[in-house]
Amino acid sequence: MSRLNVLVVVLSVSLVSGCASTRTAVAPNSPTWAPRQTQVDERYVSYVNALAKQRGTRVYWVNPPLKTVTGPIAAR
Repeated sequence: MSRLNVLVVVLSVSLVSGCASTRTAVAPNSPTWAPRQTQVDERYVSYVNALAKQRGTRVYWVNPPLKTVTGPIAAR
């Protein structure tokens, strides 16, 4: 076997073993999901509605703005 063939085999093996071990290196103990809920951002909606009323227009919310709310981990 020539030196070039040995070099190609060694590089290939090192790349494959490196790719196989990246999952645990990135996030060893992180949870796959976090308990989150979304709800309408009432503060922003009321701000925009008040501003529109001052200008003599009306807002129709098709997709109201949402905010992410983190809830308790367990209900008691």
